[in-house]
Amino acid sequence: MKRNILLMALCLVTFFNCSDEIEFNTPAIQGHKNGELWKAQFYAADIDFGGFVIEGGNLGERVQLITTNDVRGTFDLGLESGNAAFYVAADGTVYSTKNTPDTNIFLYPPSGQIIVEDIDNDDPKGIYGTFWFNAFTADGSKVINFNRGVFYNVPLVGGLVQIEPVNN
Repeated sequence: MKRNILLMALCLVTFFNCSDEIEFNTPAIQGHKNGELWKAQFYAADIDFGGFVIEGGNLGERVQLITTNDVRGTFDLGLESGNAAFYVAADGTVYSTKNTPDTNIFLYPPSGQIIVEDIDNDDPKGIYGTFWFNAFTADGSKVINFNRGVFYNVPLVGGLVQIEPVNN
């Protein structure tokens, strides 16, 4: 009997001790920034210029995802795409999928995807999906990576201002 209780306790500790897993809140924007879990404390979405603007942030950091259309689908990111992802660091440094990397430092261009999976009809409407991206600073010398990104039930409330890309 004691062995069963000990085994059950060990299983519970193991089950609840997985700290690097994506945690779901509703609403939420989160992902892994350079391998570490990043979670937004505020979030909103907007429809602007015919596409979505999805934004979340915390402690001076912001992530903004921009699509060229306001429908469900997969939106590729990169230099040739009208879609974009931005990350603004706490020190104000802007990373963008619209910035070209320094080819003396990095082999790969900016890339990523925003996948809009659902838009509900509640009031306010919520948007659901996933994302990943590699973005660079304006001079191309630094890169930020977001993967396993999720936006879940982010309210479409409007009033967001798109981050402007900084040209090299």
